[in-house]
Amino acid sequence: MSASKSHMEDPTFERRRVRKGRRIFNEGEAGDFAYIVETGMIGIYKTIQGSEVEITTLNPGEIFGEIAVLDGQERLASAIALEDSTLIVVAPEVLESRINGADKFVKTLLSIFMTNLRETHDTYRNPAHSFDGHIKSIERHSHTMGDLALLTHINGFNEEASPYLVNIRDNCAKLYQVSKKYRTKLSD
Repeated sequence: MSASKSHMEDPTFERRRVRKGRRIFNEGEAGDFAYIVETGMIGIYKTIQGSEVEITTLNPGEIFGEIAVLDGQERLASAIALEDSTLIVVAPEVLESRINGADKFVKTLLSIFMTNLRETHDTYRNPAHSFDGHIKSIERHSHTMGDLALLTHINGFNEEASPYLVNIRDNCAKLYQVSKKYRTKLSD
């Protein structure tokens, strides 16, 4: 998700510098803070069949770690600095106040998004599922979220929420491309 420029320029937000290769948090940990990439690049990794697989790369302006903070559950993935990076630390109360200020449609959309991601995460925890089944689940959820994010084109839609939803759609497209890459590897 992309963060607004006001957070990037606000000197009151804590900034954290992280060296290349440093873990910011691990999959399964409690969510204490969300982060916005101010400089550098962050990799998001998911453990699949005992191996860490990079599922996306985040660049300046993108937010991560927000879902575990918002729903109070464990982290869905691990975050690792791919370059020396500067992160803006976003406290839970900041996220909550922003969401509380959003309209009902945006709140509902975020709830659906978090539920879909949690369901996908739970699929990975069930060893009875095959790797191919996991990939299909990711693809199904990414298509659903991509379709929902297309609703940003409705006339009069909350302009503040629109960039976030467009970013969700774009991240869903990235996730789908990653799943296609791993599906191709399975076929070979």
